[in-house]
Amino acid sequence: MLAQLKLELEADKPEFGYYQSTNMQGVLMEQIDSGYAQRLHEQGLKPYSQYLLGRGQRICWVVNTLSQESYEQIIMPLMKGTFTEFALDKKDIHVKILGRELHTTAKQELLKEFYSDSCDRYLHLEFLTPTAFKSNRKYMIMPDVRYIYQSLMNKYSASSPDMEMYDSETLEQLAGGTDIAGYRLKSDSFPLEGIRIPSFRGELSIRVSGTDTMARYARLLARFGEYSGVGIKTAMGMGGFRIRKREARS
Repeated sequence: MLAQLKLELEADKPEFGYYQSTNMQGVLMEQIDSGYAQRLHEQGLKPYSQYLLGRGQRICWVVNTLSQESYEQIIMPLMKGTFTEFALDKKDIHVKILGRELHTTAKQELLKEFYSDSCDRYLHLEFLTPTAFKSNRKYMIMPDVRYIYQSLMNKYSASSPDMEMYDSETLEQLAGGTDIAGYRLKSDSFPLEGIRIPSFRGELSIRVSGTDTMARYARLLARFGEYSGVGIKTAMGMGGFRIRKREARS
Protein backbone atom coordinates (compact mmCIF):
# COMPACT_ATOMS: atom_id res chain seq x y z
CA MET A 1 0.00 0.00 0.00
CA LEU A 2 1.13 3.53 -0.80
CA ALA A 3 0.13 6.31 1.58
CA GLN A 4 0.56 10.07 1.73
CA LEU A 5 -0.10 12.12 4.85
CA LYS A 6 -0.16 15.90 4.64
CA LEU A 7 0.13 17.76 7.92
CA GLU A 8 -0.70 21.45 8.05
CA LEU A 9 1.79 23.13 10.38
CA GLU A 10 2.05 26.48 12.10
CA ALA A 11 5.45 27.61 13.37
CA ASP A 12 6.22 30.38 15.82
CA LYS A 13 9.07 31.70 13.66
CA PRO A 14 9.09 32.74 10.00
CA GLU A 15 12.38 30.96 9.18
CA PHE A 16 10.63 27.60 8.93
CA GLY A 17 10.96 26.12 5.44
CA TYR A 18 12.04 23.18 3.30
CA TYR A 19 15.62 23.61 4.52
CA GLN A 20 14.41 22.26 7.89
CA SER A 21 13.48 18.92 6.28
CA THR A 22 16.49 17.12 7.73
CA ASN A 23 15.36 18.16 11.20
CA MET A 24 11.87 16.87 10.38
CA GLN A 25 13.36 13.44 9.84
CA GLY A 26 14.46 13.63 13.48
CA VAL A 27 10.93 14.56 14.53
CA LEU A 28 9.65 11.56 12.59
CA MET A 29 12.07 9.17 14.28
CA GLU A 30 10.98 10.41 17.71
CA GLN A 31 7.38 9.38 17.02
CA ILE A 32 7.98 5.81 15.86
CA ASP A 33 9.06 2.62 17.60
CA SER A 34 12.79 2.71 18.43
CA GLY A 35 13.36 -0.82 17.13
CA TYR A 36 11.80 0.03 13.79
CA ALA A 37 13.77 3.29 13.67
CA GLN A 38 16.99 1.28 14.08
CA ARG A 39 15.95 -1.02 11.23
CA LEU A 40 15.38 2.02 9.02
CA HIS A 41 18.81 3.36 9.93
CA GLU A 42 20.40 0.12 8.75
CA GLN A 43 18.51 0.00 5.44
CA GLY A 44 19.78 1.43 2.19
CA LEU A 45 16.71 2.58 0.28
CA LYS A 46 14.05 3.67 2.79
CA PRO A 47 10.36 2.64 2.60
CA TYR A 48 9.27 6.26 3.06
CA SER A 49 9.93 9.81 1.95
CA GLN A 50 9.17 13.17 3.55
CA TYR A 51 9.52 16.84 2.71
CA LEU A 52 8.31 20.32 3.60
CA LEU A 53 6.42 22.58 1.19
CA GLY A 54 6.26 26.32 1.60
CA ARG A 55 8.09 28.79 3.75
CA GLY A 56 7.10 30.86 6.76
CA GLN A 57 4.74 30.29 9.64
CA ARG A 58 2.24 28.16 7.65
CA ILE A 59 3.72 25.14 5.90
CA CYS A 60 2.83 21.61 4.77
CA TRP A 61 4.73 18.53 5.89
CA VAL A 62 4.28 15.60 3.49
CA VAL A 63 5.08 12.08 4.71
CA ASN A 64 4.81 9.15 2.28
CA THR A 65 5.11 5.42 2.95
CA LEU A 66 5.63 2.63 0.42
CA SER A 67 4.43 -0.51 2.19
CA GLN A 68 1.83 -1.73 4.65
CA GLU A 69 4.45 -2.11 7.37
CA SER A 70 5.89 1.39 6.93
CA TYR A 71 2.34 2.80 6.91
CA GLU A 72 1.59 1.15 10.24
CA GLN A 73 4.96 2.05 11.76
CA ILE A 74 5.33 5.62 10.46
CA ILE A 75 2.04 7.20 9.44
CA MET A 76 -0.22 5.70 12.09
CA PRO A 77 1.82 7.22 14.97
CA LEU A 78 1.60 10.62 13.24
CA MET A 79 -2.19 10.25 13.13
CA LYS A 80 -2.53 9.93 16.90
CA GLY A 81 -4.51 12.65 18.64
CA THR A 82 -1.73 13.07 21.19
CA PHE A 83 0.70 14.25 18.49
CA THR A 84 -0.39 17.87 18.30
CA GLU A 85 2.88 19.81 18.50
CA PHE A 86 6.66 19.45 18.49
CA ALA A 87 9.81 21.52 18.74
CA LEU A 88 12.99 21.84 16.69
CA ASP A 89 15.23 22.43 19.67
CA LYS A 90 18.40 23.23 17.72
CA LYS A 91 16.53 25.98 15.86
CA ASP A 92 14.36 27.06 18.81
CA ILE A 93 11.22 26.68 16.68
CA HIS A 94 7.93 25.46 18.12
CA VAL A 95 5.39 23.96 15.71
CA LYS A 96 1.69 23.17 16.06
CA ILE A 97 -0.21 20.66 13.93
CA LEU A 98 -3.40 22.28 12.62
CA GLY A 99 -4.73 19.53 10.40
CA ARG A 100 -4.10 16.22 8.66
CA GLU A 101 -5.09 14.81 5.27
CA LEU A 102 -4.47 11.15 4.40
CA HIS A 103 -4.60 9.55 0.97
CA THR A 104 -3.86 5.88 0.22
CA THR A 105 -3.45 3.90 -3.00
CA ALA A 106 -3.02 0.16 -3.39
CA LYS A 107 -0.08 -0.83 -5.57
CA GLN A 108 -2.53 -3.11 -7.34
CA GLU A 109 -4.30 0.05 -8.53
CA LEU A 110 -1.14 1.17 -10.28
CA LEU A 111 -0.86 -2.22 -11.96
CA LYS A 112 -4.55 -2.06 -12.92
CA GLU A 113 -3.91 1.31 -14.58
CA PHE A 114 -0.93 -0.21 -16.36
CA TYR A 115 -3.00 -3.01 -17.90
CA SER A 116 -6.32 -1.27 -18.54
CA ASP A 117 -6.15 2.52 -18.79
CA SER A 118 -5.23 4.45 -21.92
CA CYS A 119 -1.99 6.38 -21.64
CA ASP A 120 -0.94 9.86 -22.70
CA ARG A 121 2.48 9.94 -24.32
CA TYR A 122 3.37 13.06 -22.33
CA LEU A 123 4.20 13.27 -18.63
CA HIS A 124 4.51 16.62 -16.91
CA LEU A 125 6.56 16.40 -13.73
CA GLU A 126 7.07 19.05 -11.09
CA PHE A 127 10.06 18.70 -8.79
CA LEU A 128 8.79 20.28 -5.60
CA THR A 129 11.95 20.13 -3.50
CA PRO A 130 15.66 20.19 -4.42
CA THR A 131 16.46 17.09 -6.47
CA ALA A 132 19.76 15.48 -7.40
CA PHE A 133 21.31 12.17 -8.40
CA LYS A 134 24.73 10.74 -7.63
CA SER A 135 26.98 8.77 -9.95
CA ASN A 136 30.68 7.92 -9.55
CA ARG A 137 30.74 10.05 -6.37
CA LYS A 138 29.59 13.11 -8.30
CA TYR A 139 26.29 14.94 -7.95
CA MET A 140 24.25 15.01 -11.14
CA ILE A 141 22.08 18.10 -11.03
CA MET A 142 20.38 17.89 -14.42
CA PRO A 143 17.12 15.88 -14.85
CA ASP A 144 18.50 13.06 -17.01
CA VAL A 145 15.62 10.67 -17.84
CA ARG A 146 17.87 7.63 -17.38
CA TYR A 147 18.64 8.63 -13.79
CA ILE A 148 14.96 9.36 -13.13
CA TYR A 149 13.81 5.96 -14.38
CA GLN A 150 16.65 4.09 -12.69
CA SER A 151 15.96 5.74 -9.34
CA LEU A 152 12.23 4.97 -9.49
CA MET A 153 12.79 1.38 -10.60
CA ASN A 154 15.20 0.77 -7.71
CA LYS A 155 12.88 2.35 -5.16
CA TYR A 156 9.93 0.30 -6.40
CA SER A 157 11.94 -2.93 -6.19
CA ALA A 158 13.15 -2.11 -2.68
CA SER A 159 9.60 -1.49 -1.48
CA SER A 160 8.18 -4.63 -3.14
CA PRO A 161 10.32 -7.70 -2.35
CA ASP A 162 8.00 -9.88 -4.44
CA MET A 163 8.42 -7.75 -7.58
CA GLU A 164 11.76 -6.89 -9.16
CA MET A 165 11.13 -3.72 -11.13
CA TYR A 166 14.70 -2.96 -12.16
CA ASP A 167 15.81 -4.47 -15.45
CA SER A 168 18.71 -3.06 -17.47
CA GLU A 169 17.09 -3.87 -20.84
CA THR A 170 13.84 -2.17 -19.84
CA LEU A 171 15.78 0.82 -18.54
CA GLU A 172 17.55 1.13 -21.89
CA GLN A 173 14.24 0.98 -23.77
CA LEU A 174 12.65 3.59 -21.49
CA ALA A 175 15.60 5.98 -21.65
CA GLY A 176 16.08 5.51 -25.39
CA GLY A 177 12.40 6.07 -26.09
CA THR A 178 11.94 9.17 -23.95
CA ASP A 179 12.64 12.75 -24.99
CA ILE A 180 12.51 15.96 -22.99
CA ALA A 181 9.67 18.01 -24.49
CA GLY A 182 10.04 21.10 -22.33
CA TYR A 183 11.30 22.36 -19.02
CA ARG A 184 11.24 25.25 -16.58
CA LEU A 185 14.03 24.51 -14.11
CA LYS A 186 16.39 26.37 -11.84
CA SER A 187 19.49 25.35 -9.94
CA ASP A 188 19.18 25.04 -6.19
CA SER A 189 20.94 23.53 -3.19
CA PHE A 190 19.94 21.50 -0.18
CA PRO A 191 21.56 22.03 3.25
CA LEU A 192 22.79 18.85 4.92
CA GLU A 193 25.17 18.58 7.88
CA GLY A 194 27.11 21.74 7.13
CA ILE A 195 27.29 21.28 3.36
CA ARG A 196 24.99 22.24 0.52
CA ILE A 197 24.10 19.59 -2.05
CA PRO A 198 23.81 21.06 -5.59
CA SER A 199 20.40 20.27 -7.04
CA PHE A 200 17.52 21.48 -9.19
CA ARG A 201 13.83 22.28 -8.88
CA GLY A 202 11.05 23.08 -11.34
CA GLU A 203 9.00 21.54 -14.13
CA LEU A 204 9.91 18.96 -16.75
CA SER A 205 7.80 17.57 -19.59
CA ILE A 206 8.77 14.31 -21.25
CA ARG A 207 7.42 12.41 -24.24
CA VAL A 208 7.60 8.64 -24.49
CA SER A 209 7.97 7.74 -28.15
CA GLY A 210 8.55 4.03 -27.59
CA THR A 211 5.90 1.32 -27.47
CA ASP A 212 2.58 1.75 -25.71
CA THR A 213 3.84 -0.67 -23.05
CA MET A 214 6.83 1.62 -22.38
CA ALA A 215 4.52 4.63 -22.08
CA ARG A 216 2.41 2.79 -19.54
CA TYR A 217 5.53 1.71 -17.69
CA ALA A 218 6.75 5.31 -17.51
CA ARG A 219 3.40 6.41 -16.11
CA LEU A 220 3.42 3.63 -13.50
CA LEU A 221 6.89 4.67 -12.31
CA ALA A 222 5.89 8.34 -12.16
CA ARG A 223 2.74 7.55 -10.18
CA PHE A 224 4.82 5.54 -7.74
CA GLY A 225 7.35 8.36 -7.59
CA GLU A 226 4.75 10.74 -6.20
CA TYR A 227 5.10 8.67 -3.02
CA SER A 228 8.73 7.52 -3.15
CA GLY A 229 10.36 10.71 -4.35
CA VAL A 230 13.20 10.51 -6.86
CA GLY A 231 16.95 10.73 -6.59
CA ILE A 232 19.02 10.92 -3.40
CA LYS A 233 18.12 11.81 0.21
CA THR A 234 14.34 11.47 -0.25
CA ALA A 235 13.98 10.51 3.42
CA MET A 236 15.58 13.83 4.36
CA GLY A 237 13.46 16.10 2.18
CA MET A 238 14.94 15.98 -1.30
CA GLY A 239 13.35 14.69 -4.50
CA GLY A 240 9.68 15.36 -3.79
CA PHE A 241 7.69 15.55 -7.02
CA ARG A 242 4.23 15.23 -8.52
CA ILE A 243 2.62 14.68 -11.89
CA ARG A 244 0.98 17.82 -13.24
CA LYS A 245 -2.12 17.57 -15.37
CA ARG A 246 -1.61 18.56 -18.97
CA GLU A 247 -3.12 21.95 -19.69
CA ALA A 248 -5.74 21.96 -22.40
CA ARG A 249 -4.90 24.02 -25.48
CA SER A 250 -7.25 26.84 -26.36
